[in-house]
Amino acid sequence: MRRSIALALAASILLAAPAAVFAQERTELVVSCPAGGIGFDPHAAITATEAQIFTAIYEGLFTYDPATLEPIKAAAGAFSRSPDGKVYTFTIASDAAWSNGDRLTAAHFRDAWLRMLEPEREADYAAFFDVIEGAREFRTGKLKDKAKVGVVAKSDAVLEVRLENPAAYFTRLLCHHSFSPVHPSMLALDDWEGVAAAGKLPVNGPFAVASYSADELRVVRNPRYRDAAAVRLDAIRFPFIDEDAEVSRLYNNGEIHWATGNFDYDSLLAKEDVQAHPMFATHYWFFRSDRGPWAKADVRRALALLLPWDEIRDEELYGIVAETLVLPFEGYEAPEGIVEADLDEAMALLEKAGFPEGKRLPAIRFMIPDGEDARRIAALMGDTWKELLALEYEVAVVPPSRFFEKVKSEDYDISLTSWIGDFADPLAFLQMWVSDSNLNDARWKEAGYDELIAKSNAQDGAKRAATLAEAEALLLGGAAVMPIYHSLAINLVNPEAVDGWFDNVLDIHPFKAMGFGSWQPMPGVASGGAFAGTGAELAFR
Repeated sequence: MRRSIALALAASILLAAPAAVFAQERTELVVSCPAGGIGFDPHAAITATEAQIFTAIYEGLFTYDPATLEPIKAAAGAFSRSPDGKVYTFTIASDAAWSNGDRLTAAHFRDAWLRMLEPEREADYAAFFDVIEGAREFRTGKLKDKAKVGVVAKSDAVLEVRLENPAAYFTRLLCHHSFSPVHPSMLALDDWEGVAAAGKLPVNGPFAVASYSADELRVVRNPRYRDAAAVRLDAIRFPFIDEDAEVSRLYNNGEIHWATGNFDYDSLLAKEDVQAHPMFATHYWFFRSDRGPWAKADVRRALALLLPWDEIRDEELYGIVAETLVLPFEGYEAPEGIVEADLDEAMALLEKAGFPEGKRLPAIRFMIPDGEDARRIAALMGDTWKELLALEYEVAVVPPSRFFEKVKSEDYDISLTSWIGDFADPLAFLQMWVSDSNLNDARWKEAGYDELIAKSNAQDGAKRAATLAEAEALLLGGAAVMPIYHSLAINLVNPEAVDGWFDNVLDIHPFKAMGFGSWQPMPGVASGGAFAGTGAELAFR
């Protein structure tokens, strides 16, 4: 899952305007990203920006088809699966290599994955590896011998992976950047950004890092990439820009081809270039559930049942309000969450928990990123609890660029985040809440939940979906997580300019597929490129 401070964009798209200007025969794609820089270690990366950029420089055993999101073979030239579905054998493509010329081997995957699982690393996505035999035991320190983890390099070309149970979604999971290989020279390093800035970062994707600074990243075609002939661009430049008006100005001038972050809608000349579509993502608030009264499900639920949910989940502000963590889709019926206030039940729960009418509850501390919507919801929650329970509250506001760091380390009682599913499965949202997951910012622990997630790993089809829904019901019922809205993917890109860019519910757009076409401009507008995109059909509703 990747996290971002979601952009709330008005649902209305105004009258069409002349298309943005693009120069002919450009072979460098320019993609603006929010300021704040990125990390290059695939085991430490967590943001949507990093996940998108990594599609240019890293390649796992599988990758997503850019149009359909189906997993397709990448660094794995071939693979087989045992009849019981528990053993996968991958053959590394014979022409797979690192950008420095070294051959890509099965051991590079094995060593990278074991590095990801090192207990002292506390990697955010380590729990995603729990499907592999011995992985959970190793990452939690219960298993000391890493040789007993089910990842074996049988030879330079052959990687064997043994699963705890059959997992129909395994090849989708392998598309995630945390399953990328790592060059041996980088395994023990911490200063990945310094290596990248020097242009010496060994990567195995279609592009290699040419330069990096706080202002900009530039990658160039990797001539040693296994499928270099299929790469259509010579280079991609990523300026990091926070000023919305500046992004729109550069886009209007044809100096940016795709804006992945914020922009100033009102000043856009080509408003029809705003691509807004539902995505597999949810914005939610959560209690720190590891201390004090907030560790009690009855207290959390009581407070949630006092809130004015119609105001918080304002349909005028959000395209798709969320009552569940997982966006409902075909084959998965999410459970009912907390949808309205219930004063009687709330007061009964507080009485039961030993806090009649909220008496003796300590002041509650919010921690939020600086932003209008976060301030609005914090005020609605805090003012409601103060009015009904005389519960005092304070709001700590931190800069968005430092927010996720603070979520891990600061002292607070309630906060928020947005989570984007990294693969098209409910587990992309539910795995992170097991008690020993490094993504569990709420520090929520529920033995029954862990058991249900483990149970689902041995199931398939409707039975698995029902078990996952039962697990989600525990999460929502105890108000450890309070969903607000399902996010829209907001991109600014000309649908007749960048060929190979497709709308999809994960908002991941592999750069290997992109190039410029032959769009014909309107009279008086400079010429550019062409593209015709289609939405991925994953039956989300």
